[in-house]
Amino acid sequence: MRVSSQVSGLLFGALFGIIATGAQAQVVMTIGNGRAHECFVQAKTGGQPRAGVAVCNQALMHDTLNKQDRAGTYDNRGVLLDLLGRTDEARDDFNMAIALDPKLGDPYVNLGAMLIKQGRHEEALGQINKGLDLGMSFTHIGYYNRAVAEQILGRYKEAYYDYKKVLEIEPNFKMASERLKDFTVTRTPAPKSS
Repeated sequence: MRVSSQVSGLLFGALFGIIATGAQAQVVMTIGNGRAHECFVQAKTGGQPRAGVAVCNQALMHDTLNKQDRAGTYDNRGVLLDLLGRTDEARDDFNMAIALDPKLGDPYVNLGAMLIKQGRHEEALGQINKGLDLGMSFTHIGYYNRAVAEQILGRYKEAYYDYKKVLEIEPNFKMASERLKDFTVTRTPAPKSS
């Protein structure tokens, strides 16, 4: 089987912008009903990122959080900062979450998304793979981000299968469905025996 992308020439430049900005950050669930949980809800819905950052700030400054919830709150605030276009601050929050709880997979994937946006695709793959290996709250986001990096790097077969994996996990994830339209799959005929 041969998988190729239909992307070429001028179209690649336009599509690259769509793909690169299409990398998705994901949230870490925090338990309870305090500000850390509200930070999670704000990051998950993404509707009011400025208000969400303020809630996350309050949680980090005033709430008594265990290590995992503090790491999750940094990760969630990073997601909101990314929505506001504050990529460097988001990256710092993802790094802080990793420093607090290196076994939490989500911040690695989110850091990978930031690296994709910075054009550092090989590094992004390393971070995303680490996050997928550790386990994540929303695995389909990890596979989607990895597929984005792979497609940009010209690893079309790997990207194709990762987009397919996204849809196995989350069948209604439209961004993956749209990206699959970039691919053509052709079957290579078996060699004839003599």
